Amino acid sequence: MDKWESIAERKIREAIEAGQFDNLPNKGKPIELDIDPDPSLWMAHHLLRVNGFAPAWVEESREIDSAVSRFRADLRNARRRPSAIDEFRSRAAELNRRILTYNLKCPSAQVHKWPLDIEGEIRADVAN
Repeated sequence: MDKWESIAERKIREAIEAGQFDNLPNKGKPIELDIDPDPSLWMAHHLLRVNGFAPAWVEESREIDSAVSRFRADLRNARRRPSAIDEFRSRAAELNRRILTYNLKCPSAQVHKWPLDIEGEIRADVAN
């Protein structure tokens, strides 16, 4: 730990002990993060957000998450049909193509999704 970090942590600890963080405005409420990393898109994202919409890549992310959940649930339910494994490999390959396309569209690598490890998913399901 460098000396500046230890000084900062000591100052924060002292402030906490002195109660300086006890009566902050909006205590216990979520922090409003109405800030977009790209200032040129701030107004567009703000208008979408206040009107109940989201950018296309956010909607696509939600759809992919749902598809992955459905895929895993269907895989669990198909244990009784070993012949269905080839069908699941095909579905997983299609889902991985969607994930790769999504990763090309989304604005930040921080929100990229990992492709499914198809054989790992099947092995994990068989092990359970």
